[in-house]
Amino acid sequence: MRRFALALLFVFALAVVHTVVQPVAAQAAEPVMVASGAGYKKLVTELAAAYEKQTGQKLELVFGNMGQVVAQAKGSGKIQVIIGERGFLEHSGLAFSAFHDLGRGALVLAWPKGRSLAGLNDLAGAGVARVAMPDPKKAIYGVAGTQALEKAGLTQKVQGKLLVVATVPQVTTYLVLGEVDAGLTNLTDVMDLGGKIGGYLKVDPNLYAPVVIGAGVLSGAGNAQSVGGFTAFLASPQARAIVKKHGL
Repeated sequence: MRRFALALLFVFALAVVHTVVQPVAAQAAEPVMVASGAGYKKLVTELAAAYEKQTGQKLELVFGNMGQVVAQAKGSGKIQVIIGERGFLEHSGLAFSAFHDLGRGALVLAWPKGRSLAGLNDLAGAGVARVAMPDPKKAIYGVAGTQALEKAGLTQKVQGKLLVVATVPQVTTYLVLGEVDAGLTNLTDVMDLGGKIGGYLKVDPNLYAPVVIGAGVLSGAGNAQSVGGFTAFLASPQARAIVKKHGL
């Protein structure tokens, strides 16, 4: 009888362990959801691939203009990390428990094949009819572009030429297709385009506020251990090399 009671107790203990441990293991296996502005899709995708290769942990990636990213983070409650510009995120209405700097972004003036520009002042010339730039309400490089034009005294001169689009990659698409004469975008998005565009140059950083790109961890984000593992990876030499490769 005593043996039977002990056997029942052992079976019960196994059932309890199974009930308690299994959900925890399942939670730990859930991928961290990382969102980013579309202009940093190449960077974030490469970081995610390197992280998965190193740790075996997958990330769930979300891209869009930052207005969309913030709205989704507020509406879904599922996004745990947002990679974007620090100032924009701090004023987004979202609460963050930590922010991990990755580097400084650079605004560039780019042009399509068959053209050449010497600087921002060329945008005021008669030979430039359409200038693409991201929407300053949705993308940090739209803000930077607006600031640069204003400080350079070009706002009124180019106002009628601006083609405002939602995201940085849309600017790049117009440049590649040759449908605009110039574009204001970021270094990360154009530096590996090669012969697809005519060229680009960095805009004087004194003409716009510093663009500090980093990873913000949302307050109350679940799966804290996995989130911590990813942010720790971002500080590693391997991640820093990838970030530098993409112009930050």
